[in-house]
Amino acid sequence: MTRRILIASLGALLGAWVVGWYLVPLALPLPVDWREGIREGVVFEDREGRPMRRLLAREELRIDEPARFEEFPEVLVKATLAAEDERFFTHPGIDGLAILRAIRDGLAEREIVSGASTISQQTVKIYSPPARRSIPTKIREAFLARSLELKHSKEEILAGYLNRLPYGNQFTGTRAAARGYFGKPLADLSLAEATLLAGLPNRPSQLNPWKHPEAARKRQRHILQRMRESGWIDETAFAAALVEELRYQPKGRSAFEAPHFVDLVLQERGDVIPDSGRVRTTLDLDTQRMVESAIASELAALRQTASERDELQAAVVVIENETGDVRALSGSRSFFGSEDGQVNGAWSPRSAGSTLKPFTYLVGLQEGYTAASVLSDTPVEYVTATGAYQPVNFDRRFRGPVTIRHALANSLNVPAVKLLNELGGPSVLHELMTEHLGFTSLAGEPVDYGLGLTLGNAEVRLLELTNAYACLARLGEYQPYRLLQAGGSPPAVERVSPHGQQGVVGDRPPFDSAAAWLIADILSDNSARADAFGLHSPLRLPFRVAAKTGTSTDFRDNWTIGYTPDFTVGVWVGRFNNRPLNQISGAMGAGPLFHRIMRELHRDREPRWYSEPAEIVRAPVDPLNGLRPGEGLSAKPRTILEVFTPGNLPPRSGPSDYSPDGRTRLAQTFAPWWNSEDNRLRGRAALAESSPTAVPPPFRIVSPLDGTIAFLDPDLPAAGGRFPLRIAGSGEEWIEWHSQSLQVREERGRVWAILEEGEHEIVARDRKTGREVASRFVVERM
Repeated sequence: MTRRILIASLGALLGAWVVGWYLVPLALPLPVDWREGIREGVVFEDREGRPMRRLLAREELRIDEPARFEEFPEVLVKATLAAEDERFFTHPGIDGLAILRAIRDGLAEREIVSGASTISQQTVKIYSPPARRSIPTKIREAFLARSLELKHSKEEILAGYLNRLPYGNQFTGTRAAARGYFGKPLADLSLAEATLLAGLPNRPSQLNPWKHPEAARKRQRHILQRMRESGWIDETAFAAALVEELRYQPKGRSAFEAPHFVDLVLQERGDVIPDSGRVRTTLDLDTQRMVESAIASELAALRQTASERDELQAAVVVIENETGDVRALSGSRSFFGSEDGQVNGAWSPRSAGSTLKPFTYLVGLQEGYTAASVLSDTPVEYVTATGAYQPVNFDRRFRGPVTIRHALANSLNVPAVKLLNELGGPSVLHELMTEHLGFTSLAGEPVDYGLGLTLGNAEVRLLELTNAYACLARLGEYQPYRLLQAGGSPPAVERVSPHGQQGVVGDRPPFDSAAAWLIADILSDNSARADAFGLHSPLRLPFRVAAKTGTSTDFRDNWTIGYTPDFTVGVWVGRFNNRPLNQISGAMGAGPLFHRIMRELHRDREPRWYSEPAEIVRAPVDPLNGLRPGEGLSAKPRTILEVFTPGNLPPRSGPSDYSPDGRTRLAQTFAPWWNSEDNRLRGRAALAESSPTAVPPPFRIVSPLDGTIAFLDPDLPAAGGRFPLRIAGSGEEWIEWHSQSLQVREERGRVWAILEEGEHEIVARDRKTGREVASRFVVERM
């Protein structure tokens, strides 16, 4: 009877052991289906499929997909086992010896001093939802560890463990940690590097090698000693690993590539980004890295030569014209390593400066103007609801009659304002930019910007501005820029606007290709822009490039935007805190960076230029009146060769257009300018005689007009602190000027008011007739 009870008891114990050790674990479901591998999250790739950034549900950052067991180097496997579970390949998922050791140490110290969890148990824990630490939780993990061991090989378990192990600084998985800390693939890890990584999951925050390198090295030495004691390394390897210098990557450098670009994708196209899988973007990592390197080196040179502080920033956009693909986008000098580096300068609206002028001239060319059409670069004032507006050129000079080619190439302000006024005012340019070119930052009404819109008094985004120039580069064909590729490869269809704008996608704006070709011809004419930029400015490259600079008020924003048939490049240089630059214009601030990037883009590509349209014709014209020389002229006028579209040739001049000695006659409207110190055409031009029946103009002050608001503008020489005084209805030589609150100064035949903030009155007295007239105006500081 006793024997039967003993046998029954042993049988029951054996059955319970079989049930508990095999059957229960086999019946338990694992937290993850291991046959599908670890969920990757969203992986952003460049156009060639190279990983840029990985986002998991917990926003952890990883570089590559989970590694297979064969990819883990032996030194890393042994280092991990030495750190966490030396008997991993011999125990069945639960280590009895480790449990006994933990109990012994706990009783001796009267507190928990060591753990007994195996790698199998830890694997279950990191793949399971978070749970409160308790005895039932530990028992559950033990049963699941047995289940894992029964259903999968040791190699599969260890691979799953290493792929999901947290190494601190948001690096999940050994592959991410190797690239994040050392910039290396797994196979290239040394013994010292492998043991350093193996120690981090123990206490990732306290052992952070960027913040606590000594604590991380102390843990590394402990692991090396255990490997030596286990016979996995010899004394030579042990000693070499102890003295090896560990070279860490700069923090954040390898966490992700092109951070502003990826953030913009998430911001503007988040509705189409899946929860997991791969997202193929348009960015090219090689181009992106080249751009980032160029920004760093060119800003370093600019800071050195111009005594600029380290807060100097730059943003660059590179667009492939054929597809609209954004090949590179850098929003700052360094995302992590510079002041305000996480501000995206490619998307933050900034004052546009003169970069908007080409679009005014494009409208003009489509309305019948030609590159030889003459505009009047003379003083003018416009009365607006906010006061009088008097545009001035950058150097405060007025050049009289100028062709559109000369005005655009040299970025003259006054002709651009006059042309926009002739075309119908700011609404024409505002409509073009908002409805046809995709600018989303122009929230105001056209009247809010006024005629100054063509001079860039509006804020624009570098990405949208660069894409508008890409439209010029395609000779008038608009395409929304692209950040994502459809179907993982570059398609020729489905061009989707990343910012979801309506009324733009698929619409072709009313751009004439011949007019766009003329704009490219003007913006690439190095000789035409020599008056303002010289013959050897940064805009001159070894091949033809259409380029335009811009400088906003007080030198706060530097721009250079330009294109070839293949690429459009936009560059902004400035400060995110809006502190002015040190007298640096767009040509000298953004220009060198633009020059370098454009050269690099064409280093391994034969530069191209546009074929001349078949309908283009060439003809000589007089640049002072825009006319072709006619027959029967007594003297041959000085001409230039200009290009025209058919049916748009200017008329021929006649004898009345020239003086007897062959000088070009200018209309009486140029009379005030003709008598000023700005006139440098007396040897080439003559002022037309006034009509004897003409009604003389009334005696009044025309500069400044009554009600004018003048600004002290640091963007202008001497801060724009001088205002020209002019009169109509009398000869300037008879006028006496005076003011109770301002100095009046005569210099080289011209009279100026020296401006100060406040309300002022200026009085003009005609000594010949005794007449007096006054004008009140306000001076403000920008």
